[in-house]
Amino acid sequence: MSEYGLVESILASVQWDRWKFMLSAKKLCEQDMAVVSHSHLDHWATNLVQKDVVLVPAEVTVPKGSPPIPNVVPVDYSVHVGKLNFVSLNHQRLRNFLRIPISKPHTSWWMVDSKTKQQRTRVVFIGDLNMEDVFVARSLVAELFRRDLPIHGSILPSFGGVSNHNAESPTQLTTAVEGLAHELNDIHDITTAALPHPVSANWADYNATRLQSIID
Repeated sequence: MSEYGLVESILASVQWDRWKFMLSAKKLCEQDMAVVSHSHLDHWATNLVQKDVVLVPAEVTVPKGSPPIPNVVPVDYSVHVGKLNFVSLNHQRLRNFLRIPISKPHTSWWMVDSKTKQQRTRVVFIGDLNMEDVFVARSLVAELFRRDLPIHGSILPSFGGVSNHNAESPTQLTTAVEGLAHELNDIHDITTAALPHPVSANWADYNATRLQSIID
């Protein structure tokens, strides 16, 4: 399978917070699974209760107001599911990897990879962002390539306009994420996938479908 085919398969194999990529690509795990990035209710889909596996960073708790989710797996560092390996990138882990002081990100990030005999294909999942996280994401990608650990796909939220997230104007974060996506694609040839939050992205190679959350 080509590198781009493996990126598609990674995207299609997992539900990302409350978003799912409706692709026909071959799935890399038999379980119906989801990963969650943080505890904000608008990122927890109603269908999580039906999943075989729900991966949650160890520092994130199931939020109040959520129905009982039977198959939550707390992940302190990494876990294998099927042909996929999931690594939780929390604040401390990102800071140690980059070796620079950074603000605590809005969410925990995930690195997801699949390894074949020929290659290892990596996708980074960032479920939500503050303004300062855009710099951290750019720094992470640059450092990964510098250490010969390239990533091949990125999953980023697509904003219409936000009045928080430490943005100085409603469009600042929207523009910053779009610029980041173009840089990842143009400089590093990284496939870009968007989570409509709430709008679809014209900068993305793939837009996910937005599912109902437990506060909708």
